[in-house]
Amino acid sequence: MKREQTTFGAAVALALLALLLALACKGGPARGGEAPAATRAAEGTVALSPEAARTAGIKTEAARFMSFRPAVKASGTVALNQKAFVRITPRVAGRVESVSAFEGDRVRAGQDLFRLWSAELMAVQAEYLQILARDAAPAGSVPPEEAKLQEGLVKSTESRLRLMGFAEEDLAALRAGRRALPDLAIRAPIAGTVVEVGVAAGSAVEPGAGLAAVADLSVLWVQVSLFEKDLAAVAPGAFAEVEVAAYPDQIFPGTLVSVGALMDEATRTVKARVEVPNPGGRLKPGMFADVRIVPKDPVTVLAVPEQAVRTMSGQTVVFIAGPGGTYLRREVRKGRDFESYVEILEGLTAGERVVCDGSFDVKAEMLKGTLEGEK
Repeated sequence: MKREQTTFGAAVALALLALLLALACKGGPARGGEAPAATRAAEGTVALSPEAARTAGIKTEAARFMSFRPAVKASGTVALNQKAFVRITPRVAGRVESVSAFEGDRVRAGQDLFRLWSAELMAVQAEYLQILARDAAPAGSVPPEEAKLQEGLVKSTESRLRLMGFAEEDLAALRAGRRALPDLAIRAPIAGTVVEVGVAAGSAVEPGAGLAAVADLSVLWVQVSLFEKDLAAVAPGAFAEVEVAAYPDQIFPGTLVSVGALMDEATRTVKARVEVPNPGGRLKPGMFADVRIVPKDPVTVLAVPEQAVRTMSGQTVVFIAGPGGTYLRREVRKGRDFESYVEILEGLTAGERVVCDGSFDVKAEMLKGTLEGEK
């Protein structure tokens, strides 16, 4: 009887061992009776249990066509607005008698900046006064032909005085006083700020010498360099944002007004110009600036969230959500980055759902399966 019990016990042990071996070969329940977190259904595919998907925080989003205004970034320099910048020069040789405006002064249009004495101007004034004196003869005492000639001389001499810098108010004073003006007033042609003064009182000057420069600083230019790859994305009229180191928390809005016609072959850039209002005078010519140019017209592209795009074995991939908790690796060709989205040029169609949140975990499971397969 004892021998039979021993034989029966051995048979039971062998049966249990066979059962355990069979379960191991068939991929039976893992230790503790729990199902595996991930299984490989096929190459490039991974299946996650519902619990594993919840733990990874997996969320999906459909690839879809979206409209963006991709900003082009460029560096530039704040510069004077050349349309509101004037260099002041004398039209006649002379000596600077006085200077009444200096660098940094704000001036109005027509304000006196310099007084200039000129021997040549004094001579023409004397000639003009002589003509006026002859012209003052009683009516009828001068033959018509001579009166007509006299009128022509008056107009001709007035034109010469204007060419030498006389304003209408100077001519009016000369006619009224019948006495040569002691010096010529050189006035500001525009309202603005004096940005240069090139002479002092007592300086001898020739026609065309630089006396001063006046600039209207209410609107400035930012000269930027655009890279060749960005030219297709910008055009005059685009909105621009300008930032400078002096005011890191302030954005100065502007407009792209021109894009150059020539490319610098050394830097592969094209010069462009942004106009920026400067009502508070904070921007100063010479400042370095960072510029963002936003196109007027949006571009529409097929896009997915940026976190959906991963790199595996040197390939750019996304993970397509399939049935039953499966995720398929799909190679794609990406384009431009737009805010928190990425343009997809090839490999996806609109409506396909890709893993965005949790894509790193899906990638890790897929890589884990690849490594296990190589053992």
